[in-house]
Amino acid sequence: MFGCLGRLGCLILLAVLAVGGWYTKPWWYPRVRAMVVASPPAPSVTWAPITAADAKAAAARVAPLAAARGAVFATLTPAEFAALQLEPAMKILGSAAGSPAASTHGDTLFVRANVAVTELGDPKSLGPLAGMLDGRQPVLIGGRLAMAAPGLIGLHVTEMTVKDLRLPGALIERIVARISVRQRSDSVGRGVIAIAAPAGVADVRVTNGKVVLYKAVP
Repeated sequence: MFGCLGRLGCLILLAVLAVGGWYTKPWWYPRVRAMVVASPPAPSVTWAPITAADAKAAAARVAPLAAARGAVFATLTPAEFAALQLEPAMKILGSAAGSPAASTHGDTLFVRANVAVTELGDPKSLGPLAGMLDGRQPVLIGGRLAMAAPGLIGLHVTEMTVKDLRLPGALIERIVARISVRQRSDSVGRGVIAIAAPAGVADVRVTNGKVVLYKAVP
């Protein structure tokens, strides 16, 4: 009898929770959705493909920074910076990537490409994603650039989406460790993609839709 009453009480509680959840859906649903589904890019974001020509153009602009009497800064488009600096540092932007592109929004650099989900890590390490995604998927990475150490640029990854799913911070850190070719440096923390800086570069900024590299000036 008491077991029956207990089961009945559980059913009533579940019914109450279901009704409460339905009536409060306008409050909790947008919050939960924002935690797992990525927002669409801002209208001001313009994507540019990452090409070999961009790498060549970037190398020519950056080279004078290494000269004693050369330029004191070099301004690159997001695609030029990605082609010169990020592609060698990130596996997912390599030759196997499909439709790689770059952009900026505010002080954040974004890159995206269609890649095999297996490039992101051992399927078991992806948790629930492993059962939801397979094959090639659009991957977007956003992060802020700063000098991590002398001669080393760090891209601190602040967001990552696979298809339209926003990944949690702990998973981002694990994926970054796999997709980035890390330089040895105690100053490079988890979730940071380490990039060897061009000769003469002492600082980097994202401003006005461009990536600006500055040389050390005595």
